[in-house]
Amino acid sequence: MKTRRARAGITTLEILVTVAIAGVFASMAVMNMDIVKRRQSERNALREISSLANQARTYARTSQYPVRLSVAANSMGATVLRWEQLPCDTAHRWGDACPATACLTNACGKGGCECVAQGEAISIPATLDVSALDGLCWLGRGGAPRHQTPGSATCQATGNPPQKPLRITQSQNGKLDHVLQVDGLTGKPRMVDCTQQPVDPTCNIN
Repeated sequence: MKTRRARAGITTLEILVTVAIAGVFASMAVMNMDIVKRRQSERNALREISSLANQARTYARTSQYPVRLSVAANSMGATVLRWEQLPCDTAHRWGDACPATACLTNACGKGGCECVAQGEAISIPATLDVSALDGLCWLGRGGAPRHQTPGSATCQATGNPPQKPLRITQSQNGKLDHVLQVDGLTGKPRMVDCTQQPVDPTCNIN
């Protein structure tokens, strides 16, 4: 009895299966690449936020003007973070009348608040929620920190220092990502990564 010879080449079905498998692997590779890019963008932003907070504190200490962080939207609608060096109502550089009343609840350039200087705005990825940093300020008296609810009066000598670390979350799922811890006396900021194991005790906040 004659045996059939093995077929040469591949069939259309085999080609389709191979293409489908390749497509699955390609999709997985693209997805993983997007995740890597997103995390890299977030890490870059977190480094810039830490640097910006230190800049704000330094400007407050050296200029004797209060300096605060401001979260806003740029002309493209993207979220940005910057520091604002606030003016005083009186001729002297600091005191109970500093910052100017108009700047207590208004951003620079709005409601009569004309700031002395502004830092370069840094872009915040859409995946990070940094709203807790809005209004964090350092007085022009050794850089003592103050922080009230965003939208309320800020940077007043009679205000309170941050009562707990400020949350930075992943806006898509609300998962705690990092916290900015600010020393209540010196105002020195420290970025803490809450995604690392073991979890830093600073991350155990409500």
